[in-house]
Amino acid sequence: MILNTFYLSSYPLLVEVFLLLISCFCLLFGSIYHNSSFAQFPILMNSIRFFSLQGLVFSFILLVSTSPLFFTYWNNLLINDSLAFYGKFLILFFAIVWFLIFPILTSILNFEFWILILLSIVALSLLVQAFDLLSIYLLIEFLSLTFYILTSINRDSEFSTESGLKYFILGAFTSSLLLFGFTLLYNFTGLTNLQDFLIFFTNFSLSSDSFDNLNLGFFLSFFFILTALLFKLGAAPFHFWIPDVYEGALNLVTGFFAILPKIAILTLLIRFIFLTFGDYLFSEMYLFLIICTFLSSLIGTFGAFIQTKWKRFIAFSSITHISFFLLNLCSLNSDHLTYLFTYLLIYLIMSSSFFGFFAIFTKFNFPISFTPRFLNSLIFLKFTNQPLAILFTFILFSFAGIPPLAGFFAKFFVLYSGISASLFFLVLSLLLLNCISCFYYINLIRKNYFYSLNFSYLPVINSSAKIETLVVFNILIFLILFFVLEFDSIFLFSNLLRSTFLN
Repeated sequence: MILNTFYLSSYPLLVEVFLLLISCFCLLFGSIYHNSSFAQFPILMNSIRFFSLQGLVFSFILLVSTSPLFFTYWNNLLINDSLAFYGKFLILFFAIVWFLIFPILTSILNFEFWILILLSIVALSLLVQAFDLLSIYLLIEFLSLTFYILTSINRDSEFSTESGLKYFILGAFTSSLLLFGFTLLYNFTGLTNLQDFLIFFTNFSLSSDSFDNLNLGFFLSFFFILTALLFKLGAAPFHFWIPDVYEGALNLVTGFFAILPKIAILTLLIRFIFLTFGDYLFSEMYLFLIICTFLSSLIGTFGAFIQTKWKRFIAFSSITHISFFLLNLCSLNSDHLTYLFTYLLIYLIMSSSFFGFFAIFTKFNFPISFTPRFLNSLIFLKFTNQPLAILFTFILFSFAGIPPLAGFFAKFFVLYSGISASLFFLVLSLLLLNCISCFYYINLIRKNYFYSLNFSYLPVINSSAKIETLVVFNILIFLILFFVLEFDSIFLFSNLLRSTFLN
């Protein structure tokens, strides 16, 4: 009986255990050959990257082959439900996409980099299954520590060191807020499990003699928890770390931060809003969520206008897209989560294609006066690679929400959920700001097609990007263009994610 219970509790963790074994193997392999002549060339780096990618592919196959058994395990610290199972599916799938988009790391030769990436993926996979305050905090700290190291891993760059230090200080402060919120919540309820919180707050009412203390305690705990999670998500006004971290980190680290963590943090935010808070959500907290939604759209839209570097540009653009995630959550209706997951999936595809474009674009040979870090370098594209310029235009139009591309339908359904919840002012504000944001996307197209060169030197037409990057990039563009023809499949997958909250 005990043995069967152990097997049942270990079954949902097969993917994580396998990735940990791959991480240990890569660590031993790198340690053995690190001081030999084998490590004087990028052979060791590429070998460990290959082992990591191979481990992710086999983990994805293992996840697809397993049966989704929905239950809590490990003393209710973790849960394996549809949101966790299919959330891991998204994490592993887009982790493989990220690996294929950035096939070569030439800036540093630390083999530990890929081990940190694997550990981050393990932390993200466990975080979508976290179902207790203790497991949530430990996994967020585990994930944050790997992110701090990945941000500042390029020790030869002062920008990388500066961004890593800023991220560490702000992240440590946010972790203290999260821990303080958890402490208050446990102090006033004596509970740590999210399912227990749902039972506790269902039809919850305050007595007159304890109203002040409980009201203040729950308000502060919810405020600190939401603040910490919105910081991790990158929503305004807790967004100040995003532009600096995106700019200072390596390109592939920036792509990793922009794509994968949003899956796990959104999952946590959804669990807290629909499970922990339950029927008891203060009007002040509801107003706080609405204010963050509006500020994310406002700051993200106008912040992107003044950017000259593409990584800072995509940082503010991501803040704008986070406002659409929060708009759906403001409806406080679990039936509308289908639209949120639809938007999330399309946003992940668009972001992956955006970083795939710059992974190809930065392989061009530029003249001295231009570097691929700046958006002005896009004026070369119409002369050097017209098909790539057209594909980049499709990406920008999809980000802006131009029909009939996938980005339009993603925003349409989220705005529909806001209208259904009678959030008319918020919907009109986001709609107006989204129309304004179209101008900075159009400005990039203008740089691409309507700028003339003042000198005769052009970069090399042929890019040194690897074939796997080109293949994955074209597949992502195909999905952006033709998702509209098979929208039933994306709604089906979104409904699988939402089925956790079915009544």
